[in-house]
Amino acid sequence: MSDLYSESRGSLLAFFMNMRLIADVMERCMLHMELYFGGADNKIQGARLYVGQNELNPSYVYILTTNQADRSFYEQKNQSFVIIGKTPVENIPEDCDVIVTDNAIEEIWLLEKLQDEIEKYRLWDWKLQMALTSENPLDEILLASMEILRNPMFIHDSNFFILSDPRHSPHMTRWEKDKRTNKDMVPVNLINDFRTDEEYIKGLKSKKPVLFPADQTGYRILYRNLWNGERYEGRILVDEVQNTIQPGDFSVIEYLGQVMELFIQQRHLVWLSIGNDVEKFLQDCMRKNAMDDRQAASYLQFLHWNRYDRYICLRVESEQIAFNLISSGALLGRIENQVQSGKAFYMDNGIVVVVNLSYHHSTAAQTISTLAVLMREGLLKIGISSEIRDFMLLPKAYKQARIALNFGRLSNSMYWYYYFDDFMLEYMVECASKEIPLNMLCADALEKLRRYDAENNAELYHTLEVYLKLEKNVLRTSKELFIHRSTLSYRLDRIQKVINVDLDDPKERLKLEISYFMEKGIQD
Repeated sequence: MSDLYSESRGSLLAFFMNMRLIADVMERCMLHMELYFGGADNKIQGARLYVGQNELNPSYVYILTTNQADRSFYEQKNQSFVIIGKTPVENIPEDCDVIVTDNAIEEIWLLEKLQDEIEKYRLWDWKLQMALTSENPLDEILLASMEILRNPMFIHDSNFFILSDPRHSPHMTRWEKDKRTNKDMVPVNLINDFRTDEEYIKGLKSKKPVLFPADQTGYRILYRNLWNGERYEGRILVDEVQNTIQPGDFSVIEYLGQVMELFIQQRHLVWLSIGNDVEKFLQDCMRKNAMDDRQAASYLQFLHWNRYDRYICLRVESEQIAFNLISSGALLGRIENQVQSGKAFYMDNGIVVVVNLSYHHSTAAQTISTLAVLMREGLLKIGISSEIRDFMLLPKAYKQARIALNFGRLSNSMYWYYYFDDFMLEYMVECASKEIPLNMLCADALEKLRRYDAENNAELYHTLEVYLKLEKNVLRTSKELFIHRSTLSYRLDRIQKVINVDLDDPKERLKLEISYFMEKGIQD
């Protein structure tokens, strides 16, 4: 039914109906009935007709008439039944959940009705999962849930800002605009009333659904607080302005709260409301290789970041399998848990992480260190941009991260992380070679030395390479080449005459060193 996984529960999180919800369905059908012995366990996955079976499935609710109640029926335990016809309480199995209706109805009609309702809840559960991967998850969650709870719903955060209210009813409280943020919020006078209301204060600590009386608003409100561990994140609310809140609604909003808490264990609730907007903005910017100043300023304010903070951009890819929405969703949360002041999002079959290093006075190396275990466990590799000091340059930094990752893989390095700064020269050479072949970019001096060596059985080409690598250190160069210092001096004099280059000129030396580097690239 649902593949939302709860590590704390060690199982898949899925919704099944209970007998209170079955009773609510029958009540809405104007059937007179009585519910006996609890009925609060969420376990019902289907409906069946009872035909005197000895082996019953506890996941089904069985429908029968009073006349069908045989000896095996009275011996049942931990089963669910709907009995049509007057039935004395003493004839009901004590260890079962039972609804008795004295209405004259057809068993087949009731079976079809219950099957339709069970399928409706199964579809709702699927819609919740799909909503969590949509662009507007909170709105999608509430729109799907209003079909089940039959009343308008909204969500506010711990500061009473409205995070989602997709279908505001005129019978509900009208929101106020916060002057500082221009966001909708619960009216200040109502907030003040709540803060002095004992019932409201008591409800702030609840981790189960609560029905708030109509004293403050004129209508009852069913709500469920949302928690991230012990931190209160906000509240999901159902306003009783269209239909009466029924007992089974408590189990519905409880499950809805569990689903949302499972998601916000990895992200704050507020990210569900506009966090995906930030992701979409960043994705668009990365693809366009440019940022819009006005939009960037808005999201920076939301993130509590400054434009000229220190930033890096990371690109994460898997070595084994391609990411999908489910696998990347779980990994995104783990990355954001590890990286302080980082924003991770899925893009182009990989994950992009934007990190504000200034926020916690961190460094790129410290950030990468925090991801070490996660990267190794997931067989992941990561490209790291240079540090930038302007948020508007992030698209360029993303390009650096991708370049670093590509060059790192080609290098056959055993490391799982690659810094752009380490492959900057390779990238410059690659860019230059797109216009002019590498052999035409190399200094002509090296070709002269190769010809001289071939004609005179000498080693001037390699001697100059080592001499430049060791920064003109005569002693270290002679040791590296296993020759006497006088021999090195002779060779250096010969090199000067052959290539006619001033080796004391830093620019000339740099040109020669880059030429050696490029020639190695040609050989590779």
